[in-house]
Amino acid sequence: MNTKKLLLVAFSSLVGGLLSASASEFPASWTWDSKPEQRAEHAALEGKPMPALNVTDWINGEVKPADLKGKVVIVDFYATWCGPCMRAIPHNNEMLKKYQSKGLAIIGVCTNKRGQEVFAGNAKEHGIEYPVARDAELKSQKAWAVHYYPTYAVIDRKGILRAIGLQPQHVETVVSKLLAESVP
Repeated sequence: MNTKKLLLVAFSSLVGGLLSASASEFPASWTWDSKPEQRAEHAALEGKPMPALNVTDWINGEVKPADLKGKVVIVDFYATWCGPCMRAIPHNNEMLKKYQSKGLAIIGVCTNKRGQEVFAGNAKEHGIEYPVARDAELKSQKAWAVHYYPTYAVIDRKGILRAIGLQPQHVETVVSKLLAESVP
């Protein structure tokens, strides 16, 4: 290989490494992504407009895309049978109270094949105070690459998915950072 080609390959590798390193601005250790292919699927979604939510049976008010304009949005993909999901609900409620006036919205999406039939009772039993809906056909689960529960995604004020796969204890840190960014 001649020197020019070698330099081009080295430069391309360097730029590619820098781009992939900056693709996710939050540490991978903040996610549940234990498999490289899961992290790759989530990284492919980050930095792009949020995928559509194909959901039904809203509780606590239906959310339309226009309602989210200019807001930081948490999408919490959960399963009704998931212990960590249910334990995270009080903190989600607290974050909504703390940051709603600053522009935070939270949407819960009940997904997974099991537990859909108890969705409404589960929302009431656990005191969910934010809008939640069912992903009965699992279309949102597929579009958002949900492989485990809970899967948290955070969207910025411009509608760009900035982080997905977050563990519950890191969601508020990401939300605080995004709320501090200027409003478009």
